[in-house]
Amino acid sequence: MPLRSDRNSPALALAALLVGSVQAEPLPAEWWWYWDRPASQLPVPGPGVGAAVLTRHVYFSGGRVIAVARRSALTLPPGIVSIPLIHVEVDPAQPFAGTDEQRNALRDLVVAEALARRPPLVQLDFEARQSQRPFWKAAVQAIRERLPAEVRLSVTALASWCFADRWLADVPADEIVPMYFRLGKARDAFIARSAAGIPEPRCRDAHGVADDEPPWPLALPGRRYVFLGARSTGQNRQTPPVGAGEHDPAR
Repeated sequence: MPLRSDRNSPALALAALLVGSVQAEPLPAEWWWYWDRPASQLPVPGPGVGAAVLTRHVYFSGGRVIAVARRSALTLPPGIVSIPLIHVEVDPAQPFAGTDEQRNALRDLVVAEALARRPPLVQLDFEARQSQRPFWKAAVQAIRERLPAEVRLSVTALASWCFADRWLADVPADEIVPMYFRLGKARDAFIARSAAGIPEPRCRDAHGVADDEPPWPLALPGRRYVFLGARSTGQNRQTPPVGAGEHDPAR
């Protein structure tokens, strides 16, 4: 059942005020993505580095919404700025319904995370297929409308959405984070394209890379997010999670 959210309630007004007090602090220029893995496999953030922590998985299966809280406990040192990350997956075995009820459930889950944790920013990780884009945009709009004005909304994006497949111009997010990793054979082509600059203006405020891939040879614009892969865990190969790059040719 979707969570109720009343922006006029005294409790939410107080929460928004508290969020605003956090918002006054400058945000780190670099963030590390903390996926849902045991803390022993994850490094401690470096000085001045923020933590974007996956706090909730949301699965759409047909017309259902399945919300799962983070399974692996993660304790960060005092003073680390952290933000909640909500990861969305769509069950490929069931036709996606994309109903208003699903949109509202996602909205309420994201807003609840923001109000409970009082972050300066909340991030949505949802790689929408082309057929899912209207739902994605409606969900982002609904989330932005319900979040306190002091809480910024960040969304991840495929790198392709910043080049030939540009459709982000009117997305009501405060930050868009294109992911320049897990690109496979297309990596060299994206490097060549980025040499001429990022054509989509919405993709110039932030970028995402992975620490287990060769460094991007060119400067990328904006705030930096780093996916902690095999280099962080000491594994020889890190299987990329669903929602971490240009995996699906049907997108």
